Amino acid sequence: MPPRRRGGTGYRGVRVRPSGTCSAEIRSGGGMRLCLGTFDTAQEGARAYDAAAWRLLRSRQNMNFADVATRERAQELAPFPRLLTDEDHRKHRRREHRLRLAEMDEQAMALWSHRFPEDTNEEQFFTQRRAKRREERADYCKDKRTRKAEMDEQAMALWSHRFPEDTNEEQFFTQRRAKRREERADYCEDKRTRKAVAKYNQALGDAFSWNSDDERFLDAYAPTSEEDITEVESESDE
Repeated sequence: MPPRRRGGTGYRGVRVRPSGTCSAEIRSGGGMRLCLGTFDTAQEGARAYDAAAWRLLRSRQNMNFADVATRERAQELAPFPRLLTDEDHRKHRRREHRLRLAEMDEQAMALWSHRFPEDTNEEQFFTQRRAKRREERADYCKDKRTRKAEMDEQAMALWSHRFPEDTNEEQFFTQRRAKRREERADYCEDKRTRKAVAKYNQALGDAFSWNSDDERFLDAYAPTSEEDITEVESESDE
């Protein structure tokens, strides 16, 4: 099975140095970077990465070569890093020591997780706690809104009983507008009637004795067009 390509080198955990060699590294469960050494090719670095991943109990889906079925086989295929000087050997011993410590930590965590699953999955614990708190806050806010609505209804019922004219404001203004429309209609109808009577008297010749201050004279020349009536209605409404 071909290796699973990752990153610029095509392998997970492997990067090319400016000198042309390849370095491999892996992260422990706590997020610490563990250097695995320098290799001549990217494939050798990928083999070293997979060997370390087996030691740290990683899933095979996170490895470069999924056709390697056992840890022992991965260790056999893993090459040694470049060890040319005493300093290289010293760094290699230090890397192996850190890798062994990380391996022991992973094994201890796996054992503890098996025995006490509620203590190891910290992220899940806090996620569940946050979800529970959100539900509690939502229930509290909903209950608070419900109680406030009930109190408002009780207060409105009490106020409506004591002051019925103040509670239904919309109905009050609707009734007042209807009443004013009726009054304006009666006023305009009376105005037209008085004007018609005055015009009739003028036609009979009885209006010669009227002066300009006479109310009948004013009725005869009062404006009664639709526009004038509207203006009169507005003035009477004010």
